[in-house]
Amino acid sequence: MKYARLIKINLLVLSGLLLLLAIIMYFMEVHRIQTFFSFTSEKQSEYFMPDSTAMFVHKPNIHLYDNWGTPQQKMSTERRTNNLGFRDDDDVTERKPNEMRVLVAGDSHTDGVLRYNTQSFVNIWEEKLNIADTTTYYNCMNGGVGYYTFRNYHGFLKKFSYLKPDVFLINVFTGNDFRETVKFEDDRTSISNIYKSWHMRFRRKFQSGEQQAFPYIQGIEQMLYFESFPNEKERAMQIAKKYLLQIIELCKQKDIRLVITLLPSKLEVKPKFYKNIQTLFDLDEETMNTNRELTNMLIDFLAKQQVEHYDLKPVLQNTSEKLYWDIDLHINPKAHELIGDFLFKELHLN
Repeated sequence: MKYARLIKINLLVLSGLLLLLAIIMYFMEVHRIQTFFSFTSEKQSEYFMPDSTAMFVHKPNIHLYDNWGTPQQKMSTERRTNNLGFRDDDDVTERKPNEMRVLVAGDSHTDGVLRYNTQSFVNIWEEKLNIADTTTYYNCMNGGVGYYTFRNYHGFLKKFSYLKPDVFLINVFTGNDFRETVKFEDDRTSISNIYKSWHMRFRRKFQSGEQQAFPYIQGIEQMLYFESFPNEKERAMQIAKKYLLQIIELCKQKDIRLVITLLPSKLEVKPKFYKNIQTLFDLDEETMNTNRELTNMLIDFLAKQQVEHYDLKPVLQNTSEKLYWDIDLHINPKAHELIGDFLFKELHLN
């Protein structure tokens, strides 16, 4: 009887300690998430600022330099934004009589991990258009912002619809936009989401040194997240569709032509890289094909909604050249060049 009571007391104390630990861990993760979305950290605050409509945008009129890369791929990046925070050297001014405005949204791949703004597919596309047609002034505005996903794309269009764009192009990065869709909703500090966030952080902690050295966010983390939480696929698609339907409706109201491009990660483009990652993380085919599965689901939705869309996978998979940076797996200048050329040839604006 005495030992039974002692065991009960110990179990009660242990339960209390575990509960206390869970509460501490919960508020630690809440603080981490809220700190990220306040955009006040040193790294964020030099480039981003909170926005009530788009959640966050680039600061206008900045001129920063970053030195980064590997010994094999050294890089110096000039990050310049114009008067509206777009990744363009020229400011947006009063509309010209013969001007056609193309507003482009996307995440960091569109924002551009590039040395100069002029190397982005948006600026390459603009240059080709203006050389080919001197009767129209094509103003392609690069509104790509790191971390963006479907909620941001909707807010970005709402914020800048006063510019009266003729075309709104969204460059969806299928390597992480679906994962970040569920991350960016208002319930992000719910117990369910905090648990999922901690789960993925612990999973990361127990990876090998080689796995941890891998650029995690650009394709892999999304696959592993949906492997751990397969039911989240449906939730992610529902949220993505919700914002896309709002974008479609806003474009109809404003008489804006909506175009969506689907940008794949390196996993979907380079078969050898696909096999290396599959072996490194010991993943089955179903998990490895998660990003493509979600892409196809989105393509089916866009087709049913009669939204003009282009899958960029065929554009990028037919070359032996490097198209992604080794250090972080963002698309490099060659990939931007291919995409800019594709848009010029396939997307007829007049």
